[in-house]
Amino acid sequence: MSFQAALIIASFVIFVAVFFVLARLSKGRIQQKEEDLRKAATLRGWTFDKKHDRGYRIYHFSGTTEGVAWEAESLQLLAGGNRHQRRRHIARWHGRWNPGVNAPIVALGVPKGKELMGAGVAQGDGFLARMAVKAAGFAFDKAIDVYFGHEIGEQIDAGQLRRVEHPAAPGFIVMAGNVDEASRILSEGLQRALVDASNTPGNVLADTDRPYVLVRSQGISLARMEQLRDVSELDQFVKAGIGLTRSFRFGRPA
Repeated sequence: MSFQAALIIASFVIFVAVFFVLARLSKGRIQQKEEDLRKAATLRGWTFDKKHDRGYRIYHFSGTTEGVAWEAESLQLLAGGNRHQRRRHIARWHGRWNPGVNAPIVALGVPKGKELMGAGVAQGDGFLARMAVKAAGFAFDKAIDVYFGHEIGEQIDAGQLRRVEHPAAPGFIVMAGNVDEASRILSEGLQRALVDASNTPGNVLADTDRPYVLVRSQGISLARMEQLRDVSELDQFVKAGIGLTRSFRFGRPA
């Protein structure tokens, strides 16, 4: 065997060995993180499990807080996922709560001062205007699916949601299936709850990258494009979600 061939083989062996060691270390870190999440959840009386679905690693939590049963997910799109999807993190919280609404209400979290963006995607009745509105509606529908999950997304026709002109909370754009109902709900307490939450240090709804809020007939959900790093972050979602349940005059556990 020539020296050059031996060098190539040795380099390959070293590469494989390094790759194997790094893979083992990465697997060990993931397993330790999962064990830490499990212990922290158990201490709070919550459950924790994990699964893989559609190229995502999913950490699933569930619990009951102040009489409200809830579930939460932290998703990470793995490298082996759909090659047409970019790497993505998602955090979701779903509270089983009947807020007393007939049509969905979505409060889109945006940086304060940006609430007016997208107020009119297009003006007029021309072909280009109609195409712009259709494209925006399609993108919004996909965003609902991604943020809140395919199952909930199937229940909501984002194309039927309309912007609510009622003065909402700084940092949120409000869309609803029934504008009149949404305006009433906002007036009765939801607007104040969003304002208070967005001004409370430590509340996840006060963050610059504040979550989207979804109010529907059988639940309240929060979601944003970031993975939950630890249980304390999940705790922020739980507190924010439970806080919003108190704003509905005729709400009750679902």
